[in-house]
Amino acid sequence: MGLSLVSILHAAEFGAVPDPYTGNWAGTLKSNAKEAPVHATVIAYKNRYEVTLRSEPDTRKPAIVVFNGTVQMDKLVLEQAPNPDAPAAIPVQQTESATKAERWSGQAKGDEMTGTFAGGETSAFSLKRIPFQPSPTLGDKAPIGALVLFDGQHLNAWESKQASADAIQWIIAASGALEVVSQRAGKRNKQDLRTKENFEDYRLHLEFKLAHKPEATGQGRSNSGIIHLGVYETQILDSFGLYGRDNECGGIYKTREPDRNVGYPAGLWQTYDIEFKAPRFSAEGKKTADARMSVRLNGILIHDDVTVPNPTGGGKEAARGPIVLQDHGNSVQFKNIWAVKLN
Repeated sequence: MGLSLVSILHAAEFGAVPDPYTGNWAGTLKSNAKEAPVHATVIAYKNRYEVTLRSEPDTRKPAIVVFNGTVQMDKLVLEQAPNPDAPAAIPVQQTESATKAERWSGQAKGDEMTGTFAGGETSAFSLKRIPFQPSPTLGDKAPIGALVLFDGQHLNAWESKQASADAIQWIIAASGALEVVSQRAGKRNKQDLRTKENFEDYRLHLEFKLAHKPEATGQGRSNSGIIHLGVYETQILDSFGLYGRDNECGGIYKTREPDRNVGYPAGLWQTYDIEFKAPRFSAEGKKTADARMSVRLNGILIHDDVTVPNPTGGGKEAARGPIVLQDHGNSVQFKNIWAVKLN
């Protein structure tokens, strides 16, 4: 009973996806007495869903088929996209069954997705929704000796990057989360936050939750970032179900793609655990070693001690600097931020 209560509390802290269809689904594809595994990724957009079937859950694998999904009454009706390459930007898998198939259709209702395709042969697919699991580091407490940068109580460790004397316009929500606020006096006012303390080598733990923005696409979809020493960014973005580019969640911005896309959709608390090593400079100021980092997103290693040879978005490299949280015009939330200095 104690373990059950812990699980319930953990699930409550995890959050929830704000719509009934977004997520991962898994099941089987049956054809001519043969059966094969099939996986689906469902992504919410304005007035529609994108549903991609693959033979395995890796979003970098080719699609078998892509559907446009529309909500009709109490179900999601799936219609084959006229150009499967366009919506998902992923090549369609040229299997024998996909080549013969003339028409796919289906629906999702509750936690079940079913459908058929007909052409040279008639087949059926059946899948169930797979619940997301909280990151194993969600809620990790700061160890002894760590610098607690945000614990839901105050913003004493932070200041405006644009002007340190400016009042912080970000808010602490009723839940205790730190929320990006991109306006002042009703007008757009970009304000990144930076730590008052400078860092060299460190281990950072941070939790974040994306804003639900189905009407947005690309870099407008709940964008933020963690900028190490003020110049090396690990990206925050609602890129659930996409390929996992260097400008999507988990990417070292415009520098390196994550080894895999393990980001969650909006509404769920996610974790970054990052070990960062600052660049080294000689006494004359010449750089002798690049910055390096290892990154875990939701507990999964996606960058393993990789080099970051240049600033990811401009700025000048230095041996030490602040940790910056980016304001990109989206109400992303943060909590439980702490760092351990390693040098």
